[in-house]
Amino acid sequence: EALMLHKKRCIFFLCLIAFSTLFAEGPRRKKLELPGADSPLTKKYRDNYLTDAGRKWLREVLYNSAPYRPYIRAQLKKRRLPMILQYLPIVESDYKVHAVSKSGAAGMWQFMENSMSPYLKKNYWYDERFDPWKETDAALSKLADNYKMFGDWSFALAAYNMGAGAISRTIKEHPGKTYWNLAENGDIRSQTAMYVPKLPAVADIIENAEYYGLIDIGAIDKMIEGKAPEQYSYLRITGKISLSEIAAATGIDLETLIFLNPALLHECTPSKETYRLRLPYGSAKKAAEDLKRR
Repeated sequence: EALMLHKKRCIFFLCLIAFSTLFAEGPRRKKLELPGADSPLTKKYRDNYLTDAGRKWLREVLYNSAPYRPYIRAQLKKRRLPMILQYLPIVESDYKVHAVSKSGAAGMWQFMENSMSPYLKKNYWYDERFDPWKETDAALSKLADNYKMFGDWSFALAAYNMGAGAISRTIKEHPGKTYWNLAENGDIRSQTAMYVPKLPAVADIIENAEYYGLIDIGAIDKMIEGKAPEQYSYLRITGKISLSEIAAATGIDLETLIFLNPALLHECTPSKETYRLRLPYGSAKKAAEDLKRR
């Protein structure tokens, strides 16, 4: 009995030491939903983002994301897609609604004109790539379609950047290889090899901010925690009318109208077409009455 009691005491003290060591080591690094966090390609970008300049950039991007990420997170949850995808607009555009790349990709999610259909529309009057809510819906649909095609999120992301046809050909040329095999061995287009690792690099830093000692990044990220997506009202307007006229007639601030309807290229609704104008929540009925009296 004395020996048994001694063993129990030893086990207790060993557990106590292990428990103390665990807390002495600080926060543990959370595992990401998608693979690649420990790839040498990812480490290269993570090291860059962990510099003073990288941290400053990431703080600014997270501030940019605040108006849109609650909606994106809600849509990811609704569609049962990986939450890590909320960071993809950081890679694509720094969360800038009006971003346009040298190749002509536009919006927060950077759609090319030839990849808009059937998700988005564009004409002289509007370009839905600049509407962050519509483009979010389009991007998540496209990413979900890619995943259905490849059954692998790394390939789905690569296809978002490179095109599904090009990724299919690459996979056929290198059967049995993962995206990370192909990227690390130079068997995939260099632009795509540099694209996909940025997502786990960014996500790792944000989701493990405490682990990396980045209290500022963690605090900014938590600003949207538990925040519900903003709700809006919509008003169908037929024919051309400027946003400034709408603001004057309804009393809705012009800057608010511009912010809520960034797809409108000329700050007016399209001629000879019915357009669904986004308004502050609960204001559509009064706005309709005000416009009738103008």
